[in-house]
Amino acid sequence: MQTFRYSLGEVPPLGYKTTLCLGTFDGFHKGHQSLILEARKNGEGDVAVLLFDHSPTEFFDTGKSLDVLTSLEDKCRLFESKGVDIVYILHVDKGFFSLGKDEFIEKVLKPLSLERIVVGEDYSFGKNAEGNPTYLKKYFDVDVIPLMMIDGKKISTQSIVSFIKNGDIKDANTDLGRPYQIEGVVKHGYMNGRKIGFPTANLSLLDRYVLPKDGVYVGLAYVHGMPHPSLVNVGKNPTVGLLKESVVECYIKGIDEDLYGSLIYVEFLFRLRDEIKFASLDEVKQQIEKDLKFL
Repeated sequence: MQTFRYSLGEVPPLGYKTTLCLGTFDGFHKGHQSLILEARKNGEGDVAVLLFDHSPTEFFDTGKSLDVLTSLEDKCRLFESKGVDIVYILHVDKGFFSLGKDEFIEKVLKPLSLERIVVGEDYSFGKNAEGNPTYLKKYFDVDVIPLMMIDGKKISTQSIVSFIKNGDIKDANTDLGRPYQIEGVVKHGYMNGRKIGFPTANLSLLDRYVLPKDGVYVGLAYVHGMPHPSLVNVGKNPTVGLLKESVVECYIKGIDEDLYGSLIYVEFLFRLRDEIKFASLDEVKQQIEKDLKFL
């Protein structure tokens, strides 16, 4: 997969008979994945995705959180896994979001010399979201994909965020079509896990991820690209001293090497239990031994 970063006014390398998928793609859930599948149907030409390196929430008080389900790097990794050929990453600033729908078409889309565009039926673009799929059809060959539903409810980023914050990881994963993932660098912690024979990897997250509800989860930690069963704790460590903000740490089964400074990503499979305040580290050890039976 090729990735091109460029600014407005520049023309990145163009693909062959390019079909472009448009959307925010936060979470890259089943609805987003359906766009890629549709774009691949012809079997000829390149499938491309257009991303922005900043979101409107970074420049304006939209009332929306800055927290994300997927970082820019996460999206690129997921796109590659689905066979996307090109990812265009356009550098944007505050002024970019004042472009009207016609300016967006002329300055953003037309320079890419597109064969076809694939969008969801709720896609919008331009200042005040004044552009829509119907307007795009005036200028391009456009395929509009219906919203994807599960049990009569639309799959959406917002609903997935709610599932995750409530600890309903299985429901979130169903809508995502994959396990929820976060990525971070292993940093030094208080080393209390090591004292009881269960060293944990404490993550310094690479983006403002939506964190699951505090508790213990069964998951997979990818170390050097290989998955390992893990217990993942999200919380404030009430046993050893309450933290102000929740942190993520994981006991990775089968790994005893020094991981400090390593980049790993963690998948959440299901929620095991609430975070508990124990009377001693020995009680923590006993509980971990019970939790390990679920790996």
